[in-house]
Amino acid sequence: MDPLSGINGLEQAAAWAQQAAALVLDASTVVLDGPGDLDDAIALVQIEAALLDLGRPYRRRLTRPRRFLDAPPGLSVEPEPGACVVAVRDGPDAHPTTQVPSDSLVMLVPVTASVSLGRDGTVRHGALAPSVSAAMLAEHLAPTGHRVRRVRALALVAQWRRGALDAAFDPMYTVLRDHCAGDGTIRVVSLAETDAVPNHLPPGLQRALLGRLRRSWSRLDLEARARGMSEVVLPSLLEPGTATARLEELVWHRPSVPGQPHDLLDQATSADLDLPGDEDEAMVSMSRRMDLMLREGLLHVDA
Repeated sequence: MDPLSGINGLEQAAAWAQQAAALVLDASTVVLDGPGDLDDAIALVQIEAALLDLGRPYRRRLTRPRRFLDAPPGLSVEPEPGACVVAVRDGPDAHPTTQVPSDSLVMLVPVTASVSLGRDGTVRHGALAPSVSAAMLAEHLAPTGHRVRRVRALALVAQWRRGALDAAFDPMYTVLRDHCAGDGTIRVVSLAETDAVPNHLPPGLQRALLGRLRRSWSRLDLEARARGMSEVVLPSLLEPGTATARLEELVWHRPSVPGQPHDLLDQATSADLDLPGDEDEAMVSMSRRMDLMLREGLLHVDA
């Protein structure tokens, strides 16, 4: 597993992760604090995995999911005497820098970052999801932890769920996807190559046409594959409000964890559609989903 801290351009986030790790390791116990929403839970799971790998004491403190709040949760965090609180506060707006860790608080928020892409090293700017910072922190805490490795790919899902791909290219998602594929954490496959046909297809895409393409895929050369996929995807391109960058990822670059029945993007959609409408039930459900992530590296299991 190649550390995310080695990605060119993420030096500031890597330095923050190293500083935060020292505070966490010095604490007698750790409290994991955040709303019971999927993106926040993915961030907390990164840290929880490291603490389990280390055998360190901790506890979760999930608060009300955002959909039950009149306003987004603020940056204020309830202190815990004698403990280090690791709190996540995801949201659409990125902070210009990481939050400086204090003696008793490590805050995970979206932050602006720049990465180098391509052979010419073009610098691209974007927002880094808190889950990615959490994964970097987890690597510093337990660099060889098997649970840390198991849940790391889930941080890619949280980056995917940010809005950048709905408007344009997301350099953070691209560099993270390629990094995780390069070290074997995930495979990146097309819609015709996933182990199972996704439960959730892009709007307008016909399942029958995709099935026909999948059956013939292994016999097609590169040109025929591109032509066949274009025919399958054309109705989706004509759908109102289609985001081309996101659709391209859904069609050509689906992240799949070896051994899992469905790719990560399909699992994320299933998880979103499986949210309880009751506030208390939603928090219990998210805690159970965190257990699933830690135990099996999955976001969702089909009933």
